[in-house]
Amino acid sequence: MTHSLEDNMDFLTEAMTRLNGSLDMKESLVHTFDFLEKHFPIDAISLHQYSNDLKSLNLLFLVQSGRFDFVEMSVPLSETDARSLFLHNAGVSGVINTPNNRKESVASLHSNALRSLVPFKERGYLVCILRSEEKILGHLCLMGKHLGCFTREHEQKFELLLTPFALAMSNLLQYKRTLEFQSKLREERDELEKNLESLRGRHVIGERGGLKSTMDVVRQLEDRELPALILGETGVGKELIADAIQAISPRQNKPFIKVNCGAIPESLVDSELFGYEKGAFTGASVSRPGRFEQANGGTLFLDEIGELPLKAQVRLLRVLQNNEVERIGSTKTIDIDVRVIAATNRNLELMMQKGDFREDLYYRLYVFPIHVPPLRERTQDIPALIYSFMKRVCDELGLDGLPQLPSKTVDRLLKYSWPGNVRELENLVKRGITLSPQGPLYLEELLPQDEGWYIAPEESQSYFEKTIDARVEAVLEQHLPKLHLASKLGLSSFEHEGAPDDNSFSSSALPPVIKPLDDTIREAIQAALVQAQGKISGAGGAAELLQLNPNTLRSKMRKMGIRAH
Repeated sequence: MTHSLEDNMDFLTEAMTRLNGSLDMKESLVHTFDFLEKHFPIDAISLHQYSNDLKSLNLLFLVQSGRFDFVEMSVPLSETDARSLFLHNAGVSGVINTPNNRKESVASLHSNALRSLVPFKERGYLVCILRSEEKILGHLCLMGKHLGCFTREHEQKFELLLTPFALAMSNLLQYKRTLEFQSKLREERDELEKNLESLRGRHVIGERGGLKSTMDVVRQLEDRELPALILGETGVGKELIADAIQAISPRQNKPFIKVNCGAIPESLVDSELFGYEKGAFTGASVSRPGRFEQANGGTLFLDEIGELPLKAQVRLLRVLQNNEVERIGSTKTIDIDVRVIAATNRNLELMMQKGDFREDLYYRLYVFPIHVPPLRERTQDIPALIYSFMKRVCDELGLDGLPQLPSKTVDRLLKYSWPGNVRELENLVKRGITLSPQGPLYLEELLPQDEGWYIAPEESQSYFEKTIDARVEAVLEQHLPKLHLASKLGLSSFEHEGAPDDNSFSSSALPPVIKPLDDTIREAIQAALVQAQGKISGAGGAAELLQLNPNTLRSKMRKMGIRAH
């Protein structure tokens, strides 16, 4: 008996020496396996955890002769197997000596899941729970060489290893979490450096063409920290302009946080922008800084600022006025130093008139406005944009060279009105290359074929103008015979409906003056814009009221010098 006790002490001492013999836990476990292989008939050592919620085994690592592997794998269990492991975790059973791994047993499922690392075969298993301060770390598992290979003596020796292995496993799991955290930090650092390098060297396509006037305004912000408000239609590249402003800012090497206000649910706007304290609401298990705190010392880009609800606008205004935020669930204020760049495709002046945007917030943001023109007003940049998008897409798809783009395709694209602006062009190029990676790219075939979406040369009457004129003429043709008849009869007006008989005229329907056609069209457009409060397209817009294509209306407005506001 004494001899047996001494043997056990020697065994335990050597095992602990191996486990603690190196700061590299993986190396220590490989050395430990080499020692245990002399005392147990094993092919591998495994650590896994049981998830009662998922009814599965989560495999963590595997040690073999001369080899260590982190294993990220989940093995689903049957209700019966899950119940037995639940009881095992609860301490109902101690060391489990599985003499065989019958089909569909936990042992069989475990061995089958690891067959790419350890040859699958029928084998015995020796399993026990590792605990640390009443917390279950996982299951330590010895994978035997054959069926029924473990004896009672093996079980007794195995029990001696539980305490030192629990400490080793605790360190190993912490080591694994540290590696994952370091890897995540490296990825974030690399991504930030990549974005920063891209930002510094980014070339804005059209800065010497259609965007020249815009970029001239942007360059006036060099080494300045004024708030900026970027205005333009959806898809014109407002975020790109914000990047250009940041690149020449004194804060160019400080945090640059971007928030799309239109993508945040109204109920989450406050917590997203201003942060919250632990317990502030259901699910707030930890405190979290908002985007303003994250951008402290740097710049915050608020895209689609016009989508912010009024309550959030009030809090935003207070932050801009006082340079401090107050997290949800806290009465403590936090000082911040943040430059704000905002952007919107909405008409903020119109929103103020309707009460949807605060006037005091508007003037806080409208310090340095920058207007970005739509693509239809900078068509000279389209060829360069197409080339840039083609190159990017081909690089992403791993294609060699660029597909051919016929000149007639480019001519057609230059005439298109691009309601979706640069974003629409980019998606068109992606779709075209995906469908025809080898080319040629007939991108015009992917565009609307209705001529109402295309812009005709200014020197000729456009399709837009013809459409408007044709509709006005149709109305006049319907009523001119009545006007002539009323004139001959010496009457001043007529009814709009029914036959022009002696009883069909009233004194209120005939306009007192017949105006030139252009004046009539101008008044109709202006009346529609007034009723639509300056809105051209979309539900309730002037184009809908006039029953015209929005681009048709814009073309006529340009020719007549009519502005939406």
